[in-house]
Amino acid sequence: MKKLIAIVGPTASGKSNVAIELAKQCNGEIISADSAQVYKGLDIGTAKVSNSETQGIKHYLIDIVGAETEYNVGEFQKDAQNAIDEITAKGKMPILCGGSGLYVNSVINEGYDLGLTQGDPKKRKELAALEKEHGQGYLYGILAEKFPNRAKKIHENDYQRILRGLEMDADIDENYTVNRWSSPYDLQIFGLQKERKLLYQGIDERVDNMFELGLIEEVAAALSMGYNPKGNALMALGYKEILPLLYGNAEVEEAKNTLKLNTRHFAKRQLTWFRRDPRIIWYDVGDFANIAEISFAIFTKLKQDKFII
Repeated sequence: MKKLIAIVGPTASGKSNVAIELAKQCNGEIISADSAQVYKGLDIGTAKVSNSETQGIKHYLIDIVGAETEYNVGEFQKDAQNAIDEITAKGKMPILCGGSGLYVNSVINEGYDLGLTQGDPKKRKELAALEKEHGQGYLYGILAEKFPNRAKKIHENDYQRILRGLEMDADIDENYTVNRWSSPYDLQIFGLQKERKLLYQGIDERVDNMFELGLIEEVAAALSMGYNPKGNALMALGYKEILPLLYGNAEVEEAKNTLKLNTRHFAKRQLTWFRRDPRIIWYDVGDFANIAEISFAIFTKLKQDKFII
């Protein structure tokens, strides 16, 4: 069974830096589990690591598709599995790092056969129209009635996965009856968390920095590159908040405050998602002096468990 380390947690908790430090210690390479970092040209709003920030550690699934692609979790699952195989074949340790819960779980858990069926844009549009007409929760009710085993694996507010679940064929529904915490890998998973006040402070600072770096210009450039304003890429956090500003329907400070608020809500949802997983070993960032100490604590744990030699 192939080994896999996963680093998860809310946005602005330091996951990327910890993963890089850990990769240097255990001869690892990193697979990004971020639903928006796959897109070329979307750098600032996704807090994508720069070439210098990677410190020579190879990263996978960053900048792999452009404006013409509507990337989804099924494609990610396949690409991540291939990356794990490639890294393992080189004798290195694969490290999955990110905060997109569905993307992470599609790799670390069995029963996520989301890549078996291609999405149907027409059907998805029809389903979205039904949800809009009948209200939130309508599609989940349909899913629970048609595919009860599948519905048990999906949170009632996980809209994208509900849509995906309704798109999938009925004959693979039995795949959702497996142990939800069973993994196809020899897995060690670590979570980073921060005291709420510190986390929110970090989020606010990150958003301010994004605007200083040119987030508004990046979104405008993405539109000129052909990115669909209603597509997966520009509907991601950090981009959808800027579109009203570009269309003259919001002011800069309003967009900035909206992004800060939405990021806080997103971080809260991330924590709720990951805290359901009993396998995660949690580390409070505030208990350590710096990133190096956190990565060393994780490295020490891996050594103690003889996960690495």
